[in-house]
Order: sequence, then structure tokens, then C-alpha cells
Amino acid sequence: MPAEATARVPERTRSVVRSAVSGVGAGVGRLRAERVVPAATLLAAIALVLVETPLTAAPLVPLPLAFAIVIVHAGAVPAALRIPNVAAPLSLAAALVLQWLTADTDSMLWPWSPVLIVTQCLVLGAVASRTTLPTALVHWLTAVVLSATLSAVLRPESGDETSVDIAVFGSISVALIVVALVVTQWRRVRSQLLRERRLAAEETGRLLVAEERGRIARELHDVVAHSLSIITVQSSTARFRHPDFSEEAASEFDRIAAQSREALDEMRGLLRVLRGSEENAERRPQPGLLDISELIAQASTAGTTITFEHPTGAWTAGVGPVTALTAFRIVQEATSNALRHAAGSVIDVVISRADENIVVDVANTAPPSPVERSASAGSGHGLVGMRERAATVGGSVRFGPTEDAGFRVHAVLPAHPAVGATA
Repeated sequence: MPAEATARVPERTRSVVRSAVSGVGAGVGRLRAERVVPAATLLAAIALVLVETPLTAAPLVPLPLAFAIVIVHAGAVPAALRIPNVAAPLSLAAALVLQWLTADTDSMLWPWSPVLIVTQCLVLGAVASRTTLPTALVHWLTAVVLSATLSAVLRPESGDETSVDIAVFGSISVALIVVALVVTQWRRVRSQLLRERRLAAEETGRLLVAEERGRIARELHDVVAHSLSIITVQSSTARFRHPDFSEEAASEFDRIAAQSREALDEMRGLLRVLRGSEENAERRPQPGLLDISELIAQASTAGTTITFEHPTGAWTAGVGPVTALTAFRIVQEATSNALRHAAGSVIDVVISRADENIVVDVANTAPPSPVERSASAGSGHGLVGMRERAATVGGSVRFGPTEDAGFRVHAVLPAHPAVGATA
């Protein structure tokens, strides 16, 4: 692996990690805000009850009655965070009752005393943070109009004083509504930006993973291609380096060399696809249904009995090249698995046509002797790969053990895959 690539990948990985951590930190901040705001409003409500109750009861209102009304008025502050359209009318009703009970006082700060203004403004601000601007303005306008009407009925002689008091309440409350709406909108925009940043970080991470996989594939090609080249050369020259070989042994080495060259060509073709250089790739036909016979013949040279059944006549007519390639790869992977995991078993390969589908069935019997699983036996990725290949053309694959302790792979592939499926 080049040293520059080794240093570059960790740096990009750290960048992705930093973005993810910042997203997590933002999430923690939002979680804290969701917990702090309700707690703060509850503490504010308790403080308002302690302050507003004696101020209301001092002139003419009995203490129990004042306490009950203030509980409703101040309790609407935390309630507005949950049920804003219910808390706002309750708070206004309690405020109007308090104004009616204190209408005979000589205070100039009537109908909206400072503590009433604070409580009602907090309620309207909470409502604005949980609803829309028109809803918040309706609650605000209702409070101003009803308090002005009550003032005109109960104290018509002090019109100027009450008008100023109502104007002060209206100005402060509408300003608080605007601030609450601005803060809420800012939080929404910030949350959306953080969400987009998190999605961008995830997409960058996926791109890095794809790039890393491509790099690993190229390195794997370099390693395996070197070994396959040595195998090919040694197999091709075996008959010349060892003249005492029998013709049968020499033919066996020739077949090994041919299979090695074929595997090397397939790996190079796959590497060209991973590199995105398909336009410059060598143009050669992909294997299809008619190549399965040759595949089985090559696999039979390993000493395993393999039978192959398929319809007679032009049974491959009307089958798309993508489906044909998928069927070939499924048979190739299924027979390879049987050769590795059930050496000595009998493998039956059956391909049939069912309506507009190609049905591939590969089954092997139980091996003649128990086979121990080695470290190189595989991890099941081949089975997953078969399922993914079938899914790309709109087909399906089922696999599992048979009743006689063997294994079976059953695939149903549409002869004409969905538009967009490619090899």
C-alpha cells in the first residue's frame, strides 16, 4: 500500500468522525434544551405563584380564592409548552377574573399589574414557541380586547390610565411573541442544518468506504494476480520441465493453466469495473446459459460427479443477457460451495423454464464422510452474493439443507429483467 494513501485515508476518516461527533454534540444540546426549558418554566410558575398570590390577596381578595386563581394563571406557563391552545384561554380567563376582583383598588397599575404582565407574557411566549404566528396573534389580540372591554365596564372613569396600562401590556407581550417566534425559527433552521450536515457526513463516510473497497480490490488483484500468473506459468511449462510426465498428467496441468488464465481475466475485468474504466475495458462476451455446460465439465475434472439437465431445443431463446449471466454465476457459486464443503458428493444441476422465468436448481447429496470446517471454508458471503445477484434482476434465491443432509440452492430469475438491470 502506498504511504501517501495510508496517510490520506486516516485523515479523511478523522474528518468524518469529527463531523459525526459534532452531530452527536448537537443532539445532546437539543436534548438538554428539551429538558431545561420545561424545568425553567416550572420554576418560573412556582415563583410567580409565590409573588402573585400575596399581591392579589392584599387588597380585597380572600387568600384561598386568590391562591386558587393564581395557580391556574401561573400554572398555564408550563402547560403552554404541552397544550398551548388550552393553556392560553385558561390563563386569560384567570387574569380577567383577577382584574375583576381587584377593580376597586386605587392602584394605577390596573388592569395589568407588573406580575400579571410577566405571567401573561410568559404564557403568550410559550404559546408562540409551540404554535404559528397567526395563532399567537389571535391569543394576544383576544387578551388585549377583553381586558380593554373589562376596563371600560368596571372603571370607565379612568380611561387614560387603563389605556396606558393595556398599551404597555400589549407592547411587551407582542415583543415577547416576536422574540419567541424568531428563536423558534432559528432553532428549526439550525436543526435542519445540523440534520443536513449529519446526512452529508454519512454520505461522505459511504463514499470513503466505497473508495476504500476499490483500493482493497486493486491491492487484492495485485496479490492474487501475481499468484495466478505463477500458477499459470508453472502449469503451462510443466510438460516441458518434466518430460517424464504422462500425457494425462500433462493434460491436467494444461487445464489448470487454462482455468488460471480464465480466473485472471475475470479478475481483471472486475477490476476495470471497480475502477470505472468500462469504456476502455476489453470487449469480450460475458458467460451465459450456454457456458454452463463448459463450467460443469471443468468442475467435473476435480473428481466429483455432476449431472446437468436443461430443456431441449432453443431453451435459451428470449433470455436476457443479464439473467443469463446471473444464472451462470449462481451455478458457478453453488457448485464451488458443494466442491468445498461437500467433497465427494453428487451434484445435480437442473435448469428449466417456467412461464417467463428461468429456474435454477443446484442440489448436492451428503458427503461420503464428515467434512471438518476449515479456516478457509468461507463465511457465507457467496450465498449472500447469489441472493444479491438475483435481486438485481428481480428474482429470488432460496437455499438450505435437504432431508438427506445435503444442500440445495433454488433460484427463480425473470427471463426479461426489469428495466435498469445491468451486468
